Amino acid sequence: MQQQQVRQFVERYLATFSAHIVESHPDYFTVKLPVEVDKDIGNRPFYWSWVDKMNLAYQPLVLTFTFHPDCMPEGLRSEHLHLGAARMQQIFASTKKHGSFVCMYEQQGGLLGNAGKRRSTPLVPWLGMNLKVSLLCDKRRDILLYLGINLHQPRMVADFTSFLFSLSLTPTIPDYYYTLDRKVTIQEALQMVQLEVEHTLEQEDQQWAEEARTRLREEMAILEAYYEELARREPQDEQTSADESEDEAEQPVAQSSLGQEAQQTEPDPAGTASVEQPISFDEYRASGGRILDFLRANGIQTTPREEINQVEWKKSTPDEERQRRKDELAWQYEPRIEVSFINGGLFYLSSAPPLMRSSKAKSMRHLPASGRIM
Repeated sequence: MQQQQVRQFVERYLATFSAHIVESHPDYFTVKLPVEVDKDIGNRPFYWSWVDKMNLAYQPLVLTFTFHPDCMPEGLRSEHLHLGAARMQQIFASTKKHGSFVCMYEQQGGLLGNAGKRRSTPLVPWLGMNLKVSLLCDKRRDILLYLGINLHQPRMVADFTSFLFSLSLTPTIPDYYYTLDRKVTIQEALQMVQLEVEHTLEQEDQQWAEEARTRLREEMAILEAYYEELARREPQDEQTSADESEDEAEQPVAQSSLGQEAQQTEPDPAGTASVEQPISFDEYRASGGRILDFLRANGIQTTPREEINQVEWKKSTPDEERQRRKDELAWQYEPRIEVSFINGGLFYLSSAPPLMRSSKAKSMRHLPASGRIM
């Protein structure tokens, strides 16, 4: 997506909400955000909560977007928009939020009858759906389906989106047009789409799933061999740690006896007559003292350690660690299929798309936008 395409997309996005363009320049433009856009990309949640709660007047947010970092406007606070910018991701999310489903009507030139009068034109309801079928394992493969379902007469076509791009569509029904009844319900149309997706998957080569399961078995074998070797080495490690613990247990006894003798013979260097002068917390911190020691010295009560409600950290056992690693490998390599809805809409058309069954593998390969990414 080039910078010119980024600008065109942002301008179309703002024009959809009838945003007011304050200034337009080849390198940048300044826009006054509408309410819906401001709530989605303005990053002012506390402001909007205050405005909605107090029923205050809306103060529009004015932003300047630039598309060439070397051509920043002088005297204006601007923001560089590119494909990876955080604001651009917010615009994509807002587009998906407001434009995931639309209702459009086809608009053509007036059709005149034999008497020279304009005649009414019927519009056939179509359900358009763009789906992404993902074949997942440690690799990923996406299949894009652009399906159209005739809701007046049960019929399904492929490449429906490309056909829509060739039409003139409007969000309101034009004059001298009327819509036909829907004889196919949305639920029945979804069942037709489900059968079409299943048929498409049947046409695909299943070798990718077998190869993924083979790689999973190889990784599991390596994991089992590692933990078997670890289990054989554990008795030696336990014996070594036991010997070290016995040596450490003897040392504290000698050190504690020496410490008691030192406490009995060590005199107080300051004497009983010395009185410590109280110091502030800032002075105590500046001298390098700890906060906990300052609290104890000034009689401030602290919460005992045993009363602190916290989950005690426990080291994972080898069996728990092995099971966790096996679950991770199964999630990574186990083949699975996910079907996600991209966007769609209800379209009332007077033109008929070309008759082409989407279940044929040939039609899928000729789709211009059905990119398959491995």
